[in-house]
Amino acid sequence: MSKVVFRVVNHGFDEWKEAVKLREDVLRRPLGSCFSEEELSLEKDHFHISGYIDKDLVVTAVLVPKGDCFKMQRVAVKEELRSTGIGAQLLLFCEDFSRSKQVYTIYCHARDSAVNFYARNGYHGLGEYFDEDGIPHLKMKKTFH
Repeated sequence: MSKVVFRVVNHGFDEWKEAVKLREDVLRRPLGSCFSEEELSLEKDHFHISGYIDKDLVVTAVLVPKGDCFKMQRVAVKEELRSTGIGAQLLLFCEDFSRSKQVYTIYCHARDSAVNFYARNGYHGLGEYFDEDGIPHLKMKKTFH
């Protein structure tokens, strides 16, 4: 398993733009869409996590403050590096970052294809599947200390 170095990057800066490109490549282009300027402007108050191997961006996520928890969204791992443990490293970093902010619960809207990944990493499903962007999703949550 490759060692990933994680950083919180600033909205609007080059590292953030690189993360947006990775998210678009992984999450949006397969659906025939891209992020709108309006969507991206709403991210200015979110925490942007980027993970690098050497200087190569390999994984990214966004943590959105929601009351006493964070919503984790727009999680993307470079396609050729999936199933290598990098996603699990990202989740652990997000949990450590959350603890540093005195936040002990993270939830996400997991695509159907990612539900097992989140379950293996301690998340549990809440409610029923729902449609988001034309894809079945399940709300999943993890509380930690």
